[in-house]
Amino acid sequence: MRYEEFIEGLKKKERYIQYEVYRIFKNAIKYGVTYAKDSYQEVFTEIIPEVPIKVDEGREERTDLVVFSRQFGNLEPKLIIETKQRVFQQPGKSLAAYSRKVKNYAERLNVWYYAIYDGYYWFLFSRVDPLLLVKVLAIKVGETLDESFAKDVMMAVAEISYTNERRYFKELDRYSIPDMEFIERKILPSLAKSFKPAEWKELVIKWKENAL
Repeated sequence: MRYEEFIEGLKKKERYIQYEVYRIFKNAIKYGVTYAKDSYQEVFTEIIPEVPIKVDEGREERTDLVVFSRQFGNLEPKLIIETKQRVFQQPGKSLAAYSRKVKNYAERLNVWYYAIYDGYYWFLFSRVDPLLLVKVLAIKVGETLDESFAKDVMMAVAEISYTNERRYFKELDRYSIPDMEFIERKILPSLAKSFKPAEWKELVIKWKENAL
């Protein structure tokens, strides 16, 4: 057996991706992630795996990772992160179906922001209008997925939750995607149709202007 190929294959699996995201966000939080603006302060405190969510009466599911922060003394869930294996056959439809499930998790936990990560693309969503899809980033597990990225994401989410400023949010531009055409053609249309079937073309235009 060629263990190099075996290990590389395992690194593409959802479980490995989830572990890496947990490890890196945990390290970033350990060294301190605090957003402060005027009298407002938000301190990121925990990332917890396998958080149970009641989806129906008598039925429970688990979300992969939940990042918690403390605001005004209250500890609240801030960001849901769902990991998945990268899909090459109909990636847009796959992401659209997954995003509907994770959006439901966010509504159940009363979390405004959630992310879906496949080891290469990081999709950051808001569960409310006007955009729904906030940012698409290129982050490769084992390479550019690191503590600096984790801190940038948490600071950006804290900032857009509190103010119209985009100082930290603009830091995410350093992770811009190289294959823009693939996202525009293969991902955005299916995703937009799942959110707003009657207005999907207009939504794609907004995403191209703001999220890419």
